[in-house]
Amino acid sequence: MTIKDRKNHDNTQLKKKILAAALRIFAEQGYDKISMRKIAARIDYSPTTIYRFFRNKEELLTTIALETFKDLSAKVEKVQAKGADHPLVLLRTLVGEYIVFCAERPDMFRLFSDLASFEMEGGIMYERLGPLRQRVYQSWFQAIRRAIESGHLEVKDEVRVFLYVWDAVSGYIEHLVNHPRVPRKPLKKDSVEFLDLLFRGIESQKTSRKGDES
Repeated sequence: MTIKDRKNHDNTQLKKKILAAALRIFAEQGYDKISMRKIAARIDYSPTTIYRFFRNKEELLTTIALETFKDLSAKVEKVQAKGADHPLVLLRTLVGEYIVFCAERPDMFRLFSDLASFEMEGGIMYERLGPLRQRVYQSWFQAIRRAIESGHLEVKDEVRVFLYVWDAVSGYIEHLVNHPRVPRKPLKKDSVEFLDLLFRGIESQKTSRKGDES
């Protein structure tokens, strides 16, 4: 490894360390209460070091959000690439991946829960965090739309179905993150049982009876 390569590697590692510290302290103490100096103290560096990589805490937040949305998008693309034929199977898989993604990143979930705002426009749910505006849930809407069209959902209003699922899932993740001492099964098994109950509530009784008979 050349001196330049080592320097680039060290800078990359330091940048990751700064982002991890910023995420943790934002989540613990609240974004508005945190200064670049406090973040520097957390990693035992001077504020000048942080300013080498980020102009201000807004840029720190934007970078955290970009990394998060990129990782979440990769999860969605992986699920969609498998091409589940049944729209409810696809929806359930997408929701399951989202639960695990958020539950394994409690600081990220707390920070985004505090700061993110949501808006509907043209049938699309956008999540806004700082200057970023992302289509986080569009894959859910697409699967819900297919499920309605194929008669697999009791309710025929895609927005109502989405909100029902979103509210239930958000509450479930919040309890996982904020009440870790509550006795539960391992995350993946517990979330599967949660999804079993949730999807019984939205699936068309006609199609569920057919499934039972088969």
